[in-house]
Parts: sequence; structure tokens; C-alpha cells
Amino acid sequence: MSPQLCLGTAQFGLSYGITNALGQVADLEVSQICEQAASEGIQFLDTAQAYGNSEAVLGRCWPAKAPRRIISKLPSQPDSNGELDWEISFQASLQRLRVPWLDGFLLHRPADLIGVQGERLLAWLESLRDRALVHRIGVSIYQASDLDGLPLERFQLVQLPLSLYDQRLLSDGTVARLVDRGIAVHARSLFLQGLLLSPPEQWPHFLSAGFRQLHWQLTTELAMQGLSLLDGSLGFARRCDGLEAIVLGVQSNAELGELLASWRRGHASGVSLDYRWAWENLQDLDPRCWPTR
Repeated sequence: MSPQLCLGTAQFGLSYGITNALGQVADLEVSQICEQAASEGIQFLDTAQAYGNSEAVLGRCWPAKAPRRIISKLPSQPDSNGELDWEISFQASLQRLRVPWLDGFLLHRPADLIGVQGERLLAWLESLRDRALVHRIGVSIYQASDLDGLPLERFQLVQLPLSLYDQRLLSDGTVARLVDRGIAVHARSLFLQGLLLSPPEQWPHFLSAGFRQLHWQLTTELAMQGLSLLDGSLGFARRCDGLEAIVLGVQSNAELGELLASWRRGHASGVSLDYRWAWENLQDLDPRCWPTR
């Protein structure tokens, strides 16, 4: 079964994305995006306390009567005073989002569970479930090692990076291991902050020549089949077993329309799910390695 679409909202609160030339999405455009997403049956919405004012924007722009399943995230907690700070932060998210509960609440920094307050933090997260304030808890990761030492049996949701170029967590079995444990997996960075949808000549200078060459080959192969980079990226996601949802951000209502049209076409052709498109250089794949703009 194909994964569901999840609307990413980082662009609603920040000038987010290496290819973003438009800045933060204006409220009027966000409202149009949300109206179209809701009318197309999208219910999953991904946000975070660290995404600027995205929670507040989403809270006022999502149609009031439309179903929603919101996932938000708690930022790193190096100087937290504990449960009181976490509770205040969480309750503020609910108020900004204008909802009584969240479908998912994740830690942006999984290592917080290994720190001195780790067990207290996990117990507090579980108390949110006990109080019916959160349906599922978990973590957002960048790599498989982020899960080392964590109590996976106490998680219900993990968000991770995945794309045609970044297949690390497929090939090493991380996705399959999580799914086998009954943990829902949401994949983000399917477009690698827009790079996968941009021609290689528009890529930032710091990306390697080999990576550019791979992208040129992908672009050429898809074009020979009459497909776009968007078609190829979404076709890849459709063929990834076990994903509950894929997180996709847009900068305009028109972009969302193009994305939905490609998704509805559901290309069975296109690039195959094999490892010739997988790129291993983390300097190219991991946004944390990119120079700040």
C-alpha cells in the first residue's frame, strides 16, 4: 500500500530550504495550500516548535472543520529544568495549533533520552499518551546510529530522511526493523530541500561534481520516459515498503497542485528502486554538513 501524504510546514514559519528563493510562505498562500490539502484528503501535518512560527500559522490557516493529524517536535533540551518546562512548552504548542491533542510528538534530538534526564523525559512523554494529549511518541533522526541505546519498544513513530539519492536507512535495514517492531515510519527530505527537483546547473557550488553527474543522469533517464524529476521522486516513495507517510513541503498552492497531480497519476514506470541512484557522500546528503547561507 502506498504511503499517505503528509504536508510539511517548515516553510510556513521559516525561510527554509537550500533552493528556497521566495522566503517564508505568506499567510494568504498558506491558507490556500491548506484549503487544497484538506480538500484532497490530506490529514497528516508535520511541524515543530523549532520551525519559527509555523505552529501558529498552521493553527490559524488550516480549515477549522477539516480533519487533521498533527505531528510536532520538542527541540533539544540541554538546559531544561525538567517536567515543568516540557509541559509549558507542549501546552503552548497545543494553543498555537488550536487543537486539544496531537497525533504524534517527537524529540528533535534523540540523544536527549540518553542524557541525565533521559528517563524522566521519556516518562513525561509517556504521560502525554496516558492523558490522551498525544496518540504517539517517538524521535526524529538523521542516521541509524541516532537510535542506538534508545528504548524502541516504547516508541510508536519515527521520522527519518529518505530519498532516491539517500537510501541509507533502506539499505541498512533500519526502516524494515522499525516496521517489524510495529513502529510507524514517516519519511522526510524526499526532495532533499528541493535539490532533487532542480536542474544540476542550479545547484549550490559546494555540492560535489560526482553528485551533479548522478543528477544529470537521473534527469536524462526520466526525460526519455516523458517523466519529470517530481514524478521520479514520488514514484520512488510509492515503492518503499512499510512507510506510513511521506513529508512533503511546498512553497505555493500551485506547487501543491503539481505534486498532487503527479501523485494521482501514480507512475508505475520511472526509475527503479535500486541502488545505482543511491549516493553515499554525507557531505552532499546531510544538510547539517552544508555551509550556512
